[in-house]
Amino acid sequence: MIDQFVSFCLRQRIPVIVLAVLLSGFGVYAWVTLSVEAYPDLGDVSAQVTTQMPGLAAEEVEQLITVPLERQINGTPGLLLMRSSSTFGLSLITVLFRDGYEDYWVRQRLMERTSNPAVGCHAYTRPGGWPAGEIYRYTLESDTKNLQELSEIQRWTVIPALKSVPGVVDVTNFGGFTTQYQLDLDPSELQRYNLGITDVINAISNNNANAGGGRVARGDQSYVIRGVGLIRSLDEIGSIVVTQVNGAPVLVRDLGRTTLSHQEREGILGKDNNPDTIEGIVLMLKYQNPSATLRGIHEEVANLNRQLASQGVRIVPYIDRDDLVRATVNKVSRTIAEGIALVFIVLIVFLGSPRPALVVAVTIPMALVSVFSLLN
Repeated sequence: MIDQFVSFCLRQRIPVIVLAVLLSGFGVYAWVTLSVEAYPDLGDVSAQVTTQMPGLAAEEVEQLITVPLERQINGTPGLLLMRSSSTFGLSLITVLFRDGYEDYWVRQRLMERTSNPAVGCHAYTRPGGWPAGEIYRYTLESDTKNLQELSEIQRWTVIPALKSVPGVVDVTNFGGFTTQYQLDLDPSELQRYNLGITDVINAISNNNANAGGGRVARGDQSYVIRGVGLIRSLDEIGSIVVTQVNGAPVLVRDLGRTTLSHQEREGILGKDNNPDTIEGIVLMLKYQNPSATLRGIHEEVANLNRQLASQGVRIVPYIDRDDLVRATVNKVSRTIAEGIALVFIVLIVFLGSPRPALVVAVTIPMALVSVFSLLN
């Protein structure tokens, strides 16, 4: 059978050569477009339910949030294992499901069960990532911007741009500041006007909203009426009326000092010789092509660096999954090339002629392109 097949190939040389060339071309195309992943997805079908309740101790979070949520989650179809962690102001429940269940289906079931108002809190599930989904980490660096300015660029420019890349499920920020308006009240002024902190909070809340109106018709035209009250600056906060004394308004600026500051920090990030910086962690959506996702991330980072160059800001990656993938592919390619060369040399030594040695050795790359074609 083998002799007949070899004889047929020798008689039909031109078709066999054309078929080999086509197979080689498609094998090279399959190799270039093949999804190469350094870490295979071996994780279970899982989801995380996260609940934030600022100010509660770990014991209270366990009693009031974690345990009621666990009771709600129990009985979810396909539930395999559930474990939880309760810390200060945070409840984290990890739910594992049996093989064969679809990720978005189990997340929807969890959202239905944790939306019960009897629990008394708002829980949300983690986006559809996976344990090895961290494919890119970077820091924002600048010689002219401070950390608070870098935090604003991170939240309003860099993260939205990276989240628009196909295959990216989320970009997590770590480090930096969260800007907020702050009001430092003077207790003596509050006592002078017989006011409490609640009065000031209610006054600011009531004056920080837009109101819808209607239309006023004038002939063939009409004007849209609306009330604009959203606070946009520190001066507007200071101009809010809290109360009145003898017909004179008492403003927020009369009771304290408004400043532009940041929330209390619960952690910092240090890198190399910089003890306080800001980073972003790019997470890939499960079942996506990491090669295509990384190409999109690299292109977007290059565009952002060109855009931020005028502000003296640059994105500096320090963990890139593409480096590991390239190193792995280069190592495998070099090993295969060395194996082909070694086989070719051995065949020349034993056969005494390079021509039959080449005929035998060429079967190795042909076998590889056939495998890549089947993988594609």
